[in-house]
Amino acid sequence: MHYKKLESAVQVTSLFFLLLSTQSRSEFRVDIESTNNSAWGGFIKSEGTKLVKTRDHRGTPLEKSQGSAGIEKVVDLNGTGRIIFYAPKSNISVKPFEDGPLPPPWIESAIGPLPRGGSVKVKNGSILVETSSPERNEEFGSFYMAHRPIPETGTHVTTKITRIDTYEQETKSGIMIRKGTDPKAESVFLALSHRRPASIHYTKDEETISKIDSRSNSRPGHWIRLTREGGKITGFVSADGAFWRQLRSFPDKMGADAIVCLVGQGRKPRRRWATIFDHLQIGTLEELGSQKILHPKIALIDGTIFHSPIQSANKSIFRLGGFHSGKVIPSLTISRIEFHHPIENKFDEFLDGRRNGVLLSNGDFFECNLTGIFSSEEGVEMACRSPLFGERKFDLSGSVDALVLRPASKKAPPGLPCSILTWQGGRIYGRNLRFKDNEAIIDTIRLRTQKVPLKEIKTIINNNKS
Repeated sequence: MHYKKLESAVQVTSLFFLLLSTQSRSEFRVDIESTNNSAWGGFIKSEGTKLVKTRDHRGTPLEKSQGSAGIEKVVDLNGTGRIIFYAPKSNISVKPFEDGPLPPPWIESAIGPLPRGGSVKVKNGSILVETSSPERNEEFGSFYMAHRPIPETGTHVTTKITRIDTYEQETKSGIMIRKGTDPKAESVFLALSHRRPASIHYTKDEETISKIDSRSNSRPGHWIRLTREGGKITGFVSADGAFWRQLRSFPDKMGADAIVCLVGQGRKPRRRWATIFDHLQIGTLEELGSQKILHPKIALIDGTIFHSPIQSANKSIFRLGGFHSGKVIPSLTISRIEFHHPIENKFDEFLDGRRNGVLLSNGDFFECNLTGIFSSEEGVEMACRSPLFGERKFDLSGSVDALVLRPASKKAPPGLPCSILTWQGGRIYGRNLRFKDNEAIIDTIRLRTQKVPLKEIKTIINNNKS
């Protein structure tokens, strides 16, 4: 590759900031406000239990920076009022394919009888999978695909389905992980369609288990992702490619025989039709970084907001999962739980806690009292009781936006001078702020000691006396 000589200072500066964007994850760009109303901005990194200033905003090392002359390298927490973190840049760079055939190791083929065949090509950077339909009396759901090997574990395939150019009832397109090209092979298929929400299908020994997304808006234009990790294949869907909802997991025993496929499937007769795939990524979960999974957003009555899976609940307590596994929260301390967020402002009147019940994904508010939350093969379900309608059950993977229990305080809790705001909308109050190994550590009342990775933090407020 040949580079043209940079002819101006503007070009030099542009290249310099491009290099800054490839910085290590251990360095963070911040603005630091002191309690004496002074401020400094630049890059910091975590060294043991300290935050150390390394460079100014231009990327100049601290010892050579004119604007940083004479300042202390170690961040003094006692004199710090606020640390504002700049939004982290994604480590994933998607290299578009060149127009023409999809390059190796990709192979295109039909699965099952497909008389009119299909094709795969790249046009304007997008992948077009053109497929046709089996004969009318054919029982097997034949399809056309592009496929390649996929590593056994710790990997993902992510793409955006920009367009499906037919509205036929049985049409669905998406990504599939299957054990080879035999028509009867075990497979997990995550698909979008114009006629139904996102769906995930697990087929083994010619029997299929399916789950359809309870939220009806997951149509073409959405992003989809399959991951292989911990002996499971898990499907996710996203409206923007940033925040993801989990649909369902299935067992993964395909081993090294697994292939990943871009699939178009349907029964529309007599002509071919195309699916457009964009932003295709296949890589390791380590490269992907921390997935922004839409875990329930739990708001406590003292104003604390955090995100956590919920293992189970009854009228008295909520048992948390994930990072908070083993912790229990009394239900009397919970104001509301948003299962799908952000929620539009027009529903604020339902979230203020004056009425308890559930806000459904269709916008209706159902007044009821919580009976319990429990896991099933289909996912996580909530049971509640209404004086008018009796016992009702709701699928928390899509049909419920929020559970509202009681009002929350609009003031910070007294005696907790520190707070951490996260990029995902969390707010944690506490005391004894300190740092260790790229994490902020804070002691809270309800959640005990919390460790928050620096890459997830938007703002740290310290020594807050108001």
